[in-house]
Amino acid sequence: MNAETRRPMRRADKQLAERGRLEEILAQAPVCRLGLAEPGPQGAEPYVVPVFFAYRNGKIYVHSADEGRKIEALRRNPRVCVEVDEYRGVYPAEKPCGYSSLFRSVIGSGTAVFLEDPQAKREALDLLMEKYAGRRTGPGFEFSDATLQATAVLEIRLEQLSGKQSRQWE
Repeated sequence: MNAETRRPMRRADKQLAERGRLEEILAQAPVCRLGLAEPGPQGAEPYVVPVFFAYRNGKIYVHSADEGRKIEALRRNPRVCVEVDEYRGVYPAEKPCGYSSLFRSVIGSGTAVFLEDPQAKREALDLLMEKYAGRRTGPGFEFSDATLQATAVLEIRLEQLSGKQSRQWE
């Protein structure tokens, strides 16, 4: 995975390039915005959807119903852009256009793969449960075969990442 941007960031003072910092944000951010391209009357049409996600080893995992707009778009074009961020509020200034926000974010691109193997799906769903429920599967968190059949689990293989944070974050 390349941790450099494709073109220089305009605000180099806000750029995050250390892989460990980027992975920290990916592990902690609550929501991922998934950018997709759908065919439309004028070519590719952008579509962005917020999703719960888990991150591990250069990959983002997302679960979904096995149908719908997002799934149809991914089946046609598995290339995606992802954005995650943490936001702490507004940072005031003397002048209105000087206002800023306290944030840090990561943008990446990659390819989404539908996991088909039931064990791989369980492992990805375990990561999601650990992140959002605070524990791995166990009593009350077993995934039936029927649930696995009806659930799409995506593994997004990140190929490129860039990060940015406000100077006041620390």
